[in-house]
Amino acid sequence: MYHQSKLFQTQIALQLILIVIVYLFSFAVDVQAIFCGILLCTVGIPHGSNDHLYRPDKSNFGMLKFLGIYLGTMFLYLGLWWIAPLLALILFFVISFHHFGQSNFENESLRYLPSWLWGIWVLVFPVLLHWNEAVAIFRQMLSSNSLFTPSSFVDQSAIAGFNWPLSAMIALGVLYLLSLVVYERQNSIHYIIQFVLITVWYLITPLLFGFIIFFCLWHALQSMRHQAIYFKQSAGGTLLEFLKAMLPFSLLALLSFGVYVYFRGFQIAEAFILLSMITLPHVLVMHRLYHKTSEQKASS
Repeated sequence: MYHQSKLFQTQIALQLILIVIVYLFSFAVDVQAIFCGILLCTVGIPHGSNDHLYRPDKSNFGMLKFLGIYLGTMFLYLGLWWIAPLLALILFFVISFHHFGQSNFENESLRYLPSWLWGIWVLVFPVLLHWNEAVAIFRQMLSSNSLFTPSSFVDQSAIAGFNWPLSAMIALGVLYLLSLVVYERQNSIHYIIQFVLITVWYLITPLLFGFIIFFCLWHALQSMRHQAIYFKQSAGGTLLEFLKAMLPFSLLALLSFGVYVYFRGFQIAEAFILLSMITLPHVLVMHRLYHKTSEQKASS
């Protein structure tokens, strides 16, 4: 189980160290950007680069079919950003809620409450803490200033007028903790420690810096761990073979992102839209993977 793994213990230790360092020392924005860039290039971006390993058809034709569906899903989602950007943004949040929660609890069910509450907490809590900064990013993602200009402008008055209430954050946190007591009674202490550490981390860090570190340290590493275990059990491969299989698409993704930054510069709103395009097919692949893992556990 993830919460009993060495990775989980290592993440707890690293998070504690990072909290102490950030609390005691202030880091310039450039230093934060470099640190985040290194983690994104080594962990964040590569963690979804081996989705092709889990396709049912392992033939070359199966690979072409997989890539066609994968890329097709991305461009369909791009079309949604173009036609209905607000709907695309809401969908991005919903699938991210599910994906972050599912990986943390390794639970395939779409009705597992702690998964949803955890996914909501790690995304909504930092947004509420830094609402003015977050809403500025949302506006850029929805506005005509974006690379993907919507055909009709979305009325954002409801978003702009939002007043982030402390009571909402408290209620969400309490609901999550209660769900741990009900659904994860024997393991709740591990998840409560995780909850406290990440909450403190968000409280002392800027929006993007705090989230990117969380994304790489907690989500991407755990996702890679689950993928590696499945790869070794189903294909009989080694960890080295797993890492080698990640390399081609990791390099392709990094190269593509480098070309984008070279020609467009780094724009946060556009970067999140690109991330959402990759996230949708990745979430679909990972949901099937967790389903297969559940079936393996049931059969054994």
